[in-house]
Amino acid sequence: MSDVSKTPAVQPAPFQASATPRSAFQAHGLWMPGVVLMRNLGFKSKALLICLLFLIPLSVLTWSYYANVLESLQFSAKERIGVEYNRQIFRTLDLAQQARRDAVAAAITGISPGTRASVTEQLHEAQRMLDRTEHRLGAELGSARVYADMQTALAATTEPLDPAVVFARHTAYIQSLINLMEQVTDGSNLTLDPEINSFYLMDTVFARLPDMIENTGKLRGFGLSILKAGRITKEQQSALANWIPIAEFQTARMLSNLAKVKANDPQLSEQVQSKQTLQDTAAFFTLARQSVINQQDYAAHVQAAYLSTANHAIEAQYVFAERLMTVLDKVLLERISGLQQKLSIISLMLITSNLAAGYGFYTFYLVTSGGLNLISKHLREMRAGDLRTAPALPWGKDEPAQVIIDLRHAYESLHTLIRTVRHSAHALHAASAEIAAASLDLSARAESAAASLEEQSSTMEEIGAAVHNSAQQADSAAHFAADNAKVAEQGGVEIRAVVRTMREIHTSSSKIKEIVGVINGIAFQSNILALNAAVEAARAGDQGSGFAVVAREVRNLAHRSAAASDEIKSLISTSVEHVSAGSKIVERAGASMETMVNNARQISAYLGEISVAAKEEAAGLTQISDAIQQLDENTQHNAALVEQTSAAAAALNDQAENLQQEIGKFKVA
Repeated sequence: MSDVSKTPAVQPAPFQASATPRSAFQAHGLWMPGVVLMRNLGFKSKALLICLLFLIPLSVLTWSYYANVLESLQFSAKERIGVEYNRQIFRTLDLAQQARRDAVAAAITGISPGTRASVTEQLHEAQRMLDRTEHRLGAELGSARVYADMQTALAATTEPLDPAVVFARHTAYIQSLINLMEQVTDGSNLTLDPEINSFYLMDTVFARLPDMIENTGKLRGFGLSILKAGRITKEQQSALANWIPIAEFQTARMLSNLAKVKANDPQLSEQVQSKQTLQDTAAFFTLARQSVINQQDYAAHVQAAYLSTANHAIEAQYVFAERLMTVLDKVLLERISGLQQKLSIISLMLITSNLAAGYGFYTFYLVTSGGLNLISKHLREMRAGDLRTAPALPWGKDEPAQVIIDLRHAYESLHTLIRTVRHSAHALHAASAEIAAASLDLSARAESAAASLEEQSSTMEEIGAAVHNSAQQADSAAHFAADNAKVAEQGGVEIRAVVRTMREIHTSSSKIKEIVGVINGIAFQSNILALNAAVEAARAGDQGSGFAVVAREVRNLAHRSAAASDEIKSLISTSVEHVSAGSKIVERAGASMETMVNNARQISAYLGEISVAAKEEAAGLTQISDAIQQLDENTQHNAALVEQTSAAAAALNDQAENLQQEIGKFKVA
């Protein structure tokens, strides 16, 4: 039996995926890390990971936004702290300028003004309130050092000195208050205010207005001291000439700031109401320039008018400062309220959107996870061979629903395929059994045919040998026939010579017959003559007796000649007849010999053809013998193939049984 018959039944090859690329990077490039990660995570982990990946930047952005808004809130709240602190400084500054005014007046006249005690008490109260404010807010604003300098300057104002020193020390104290205001303004972020309206309001009230108020206060005190002294020195005149342009410059800067506020927000500019303050200030500057510097009129009513105008301008400036701080605080409060409202709205939107996103993502997770679980359930059933329950048609139109629909189609196709394969498996099993039986029968027949072919091959070899021998004998017979033809031709020639001789004998016999006729004529004439002689002898009598005897003898001789002639004639006739018959026989023998010669020639030709045909037949039989041997080898090979087919049919039958068993594992409705 061949090797194929010994080969075990071929097992079904395992499922092989399509050719994969040599590396994940080759397939996905830069996406490779994410693809590898996602392929190693379940859907729940993927969903959580993606959720985290979205939540992290969203949280960072939210934190950044909230931090920015809260920072802005803290920034603006700190600005309000600065406004609150500076409001108290402005109150103290107002009282400090009043205290300087009274102290300078007392130093010049030696008489304390009636308002000095009240102003001093109010200043002490304002200073105590400022102390409490510093204690509460100073650490946050970083004003401790400047506040200490201010306290030092305040302590220096209590020593009784001449008017110039009093003015200088009170001015130093007031400047320390302005320095404290600058520190508070810087420390409370007011200097860094991000909005144009509030920035220019801040710059006006905390940067321009304090200097303008101080310059106005200096002009009031310094000018009043000159008026009370009734004279002015060049140094004083130069100082006044310098202070007024500076104050006017501060006023111009303040006007520029307010113009920008008005251009940006006209309604806010209406709340500021700076016109009257600026007019009062300008009127005081004009009066100071005319009365003190230009006219040098030191009359009492001029002093009173100067003091009244200065007080009115300064009061207007402080009222304006209070109004500016109120407006600024309102702007900051509105900003804080706006930021808080915006923060609340954004928070509500974030909470709502996050809840909606969470709801949507969770429903997405439920839908996708449910679809995947349903698909997994049916795939497990299909893997277990349970095809009794088809996937229900989904009511949605999303991708999992489409996959379920495709799975249902695959289920229906697989269900139909299993039914078809089961039927085909039964048919295959029956057919394989029939093939196995037929293969066994064919194997037996092939072996029998191989044996018969071996016998036929042996027989054909014997026939070939006999035909070859017959061909040799036919060749010898052809040679003998050719020799016989030659002999027959020679016999024909001799027969033709005999025929010619017989014809000559016949001719001679005819001539002899003629001669015998002549002899008969002679005998008849002799008999006539004898008769005539007898007659004559009779007539002659005795003279003629001798003649009569002669005549009688002649007549007897004539009779005997005639009889002999008749016998000869009869013999010759018989001979002629025999010769004629013999000639005919010889002619027929010649014709037969000619026919025999022709036949011998034809036989020789036929035998030659037979010899050639026998040789060709021998060659053909040799080829037939070779073909039969080849057929015998092919038959033996076919027998081996039949055995292989039988083994393959048996293996096919086993596989058909295995297929039936495997198909039997599937449960179909």
